[in-house]
Amino acid sequence: MNGKPSERMLSKHFRSGDHRISTRAGVEIAAAVREPGLGRVDAMILDLSLTGFRMRCMTRLTGEKSIFMKLPLFNAIESHICWIEGDFYGCEFVQGLHPAVFDHIASKYPTLKQTG
Repeated sequence: MNGKPSERMLSKHFRSGDHRISTRAGVEIAAAVREPGLGRVDAMILDLSLTGFRMRCMTRLTGEKSIFMKLPLFNAIESHICWIEGDFYGCEFVQGLHPAVFDHIASKYPTLKQTG
């Protein structure tokens, strides 16, 4: 075993509860993600926090390597996949977002769906 949690373990952790370090904001951002050695694929960022994000990606990512998430007008951000549930991925940033950058992104790309 390579020390990387299996998809089943990641999925179980996801369902066991919300253990976020920081508050998340609902967003809808068309982004691109890339695993080293593979091309860019389209993804939709669905929520964002200072420490990570949740995305939907129709192309299967392995979760074995870091990924690089590219938002419009921002440099690519290195992240790790923490859990996988079907087409949904929970990711943690290698370096967290600055609060001002988070606020800017969250206000520029609010979710179109009503929550709650």
